[in-house]
Amino acid sequence: MNSERRTTKLLWLLPVVVLITITYVYRLGFPSEPYYDEVHYAKFFHTLIHQHKYDYVSSHPPLWHLLTLANISVFGEGPISGRLVSVGAGLFLLVGIYWLAKDIFKTQRAAWLTVFFSFADGVSLTQARIGMLNSLTLLFMTLALCVFVEYFWSERLPRRRALLWTGSFLGLALSTKLAALGMFLMIYVLVLILLIKKPKERAPLFCESLLFLGILPLGIYALINCYILFLPGYSLKDVLKIQVFNWRYHTVEAARQTHEYMSQWWGWPLLLRPNRFYYSDAQGISSGIICIGNPVMFWMIPFMIVFLVWNGIARKDRRSGFILLGFLSQWLFYALGRRLKFFQYIYFAMPFVAMGLAQMSLECWEKGTAGRWLVVFYLVSTLGMFIYWYPLLTGLPVPQWFYQNHLWFDSWI
Repeated sequence: MNSERRTTKLLWLLPVVVLITITYVYRLGFPSEPYYDEVHYAKFFHTLIHQHKYDYVSSHPPLWHLLTLANISVFGEGPISGRLVSVGAGLFLLVGIYWLAKDIFKTQRAAWLTVFFSFADGVSLTQARIGMLNSLTLLFMTLALCVFVEYFWSERLPRRRALLWTGSFLGLALSTKLAALGMFLMIYVLVLILLIKKPKERAPLFCESLLFLGILPLGIYALINCYILFLPGYSLKDVLKIQVFNWRYHTVEAARQTHEYMSQWWGWPLLLRPNRFYYSDAQGISSGIICIGNPVMFWMIPFMIVFLVWNGIARKDRRSGFILLGFLSQWLFYALGRRLKFFQYIYFAMPFVAMGLAQMSLECWEKGTAGRWLVVFYLVSTLGMFIYWYPLLTGLPVPQWFYQNHLWFDSWI
């Protein structure tokens, strides 16, 4: 019986995996030239490969660069080789989100519903299909949280092992992009909660957290950055200079810059200013890639926040508190500095949006027939809006009138 049930699950799961993969990788080689921030990374790789020099145009930690460089070494310089790491990370991220949601909600239905919202949010697709660092960073951030939750939520993992793996994934995330500091913030808050709730474990938990969640990630970051020492003519002094440059760029220089698609963090959940990555037009046929969220999901975020606050305070539902902490830590992290900001940064909060909407949907489902019809309508609307936007998330050639039909507000493009 168990064998038959497992076979049935696999037969059901296989077409879903194939459909999601095709959705993510279809026409991945378009456009054939670098677009948006890929332009900077393409220059970085070209300089590194042909001149063996570290180009400061990157201004980010090197892990994504090294993995993508390995692809380029095998497949050559080109659009697909530069995007493989990102799209692979984006697909595996859905697995991590399933794992996290399954641990939080304890049901497969809730986990799959969370994956559905993550798949259909729009932002996740555009971030996975472009040769940038965000999807790999978020993958490591999510894996770090998944492992930590195995100790924090259910204690299925021993404390020391959980902290070791959490710190390792945090180190990999930090070695990909400094935006991972937002996940450090969330996990440190969760550690503080444990220190308060478990006075008998306070001393060993504090010491092990300091070691595995502080020193270990910094050690991994330092070790990965040491690849620069293998470049001709580079020394430890150059490694330190690069770190200073990167930090200064993000804290000082980027605050002085402007961009036509810059936007304020508080407007991201309201879709006030999405980001156009690419556009071309020829003989009335448009091909555009817009990083925009699914409106059916995004305009529900303010209601989701109210729901989570009410559930967390009035009903003392710790799942709601956890999801709210995750969302706020990854969203409000960008309110801390004056750095130039873009809509796509809300990508790091989207796993928590997916979990929040999943919890709202499940609780509505339990309200009876009317609630179930409402959930079905919402899910169908979410999928329909994703299909409606898919051509503009991936750059499919469409009539110009179809493209213009998507520009609902003047502030969008």
